[in-house]
Amino acid sequence: MIDRTSRRLFLLGGAAAGLAACGGGTGGAGQSGGTVLAVLRANGLTRFLRAIEAAGLAETLTGEGPYTLFAPTNRAVAAADLPDDAERLRAVVAYHIVPGMFTTDFLAGVDVNYTTLAGSSLNVDGTAGLTVNGAAILTPDLGADNGVVNIIDRVLVPR
Repeated sequence: MIDRTSRRLFLLGGAAAGLAACGGGTGGAGQSGGTVLAVLRANGLTRFLRAIEAAGLAETLTGEGPYTLFAPTNRAVAAADLPDDAERLRAVVAYHIVPGMFTTDFLAGVDVNYTTLAGSSLNVDGTAGLTVNGAAILTPDLGADNGVVNIIDRVLVPR
């Protein structure tokens, strides 16, 4: 009887380990995997990716996280007047990053403020659609190993 129970536990443990290796995760539509930076790259968000690198935040965003990144489109970044000064650029880019993993399912129906990596408050309003400081989320819930990316329609400016 003990041998049989031990064997079952061993088999169940192996099955659980196999399922864990398959992933699962919490990513939504368009899950790309990899870090949030890899998700930006895979979705062609090259201008914001370059801003992250110039701001010195690439190493942070390849870390364990999790991070929720509100990433503006290339068109939005091109239309914005991003600062040339590295410190000010870092503040703008860091304002798009919230520690933690917040999918649109989690944010739907709430109006909440989060503290960004810049240390400033960012408003996410999911009570009538879903906006971030008034910016629309165009592509939600791109899953990454260390967080989630939501593509937005404009560059956010710290308050």
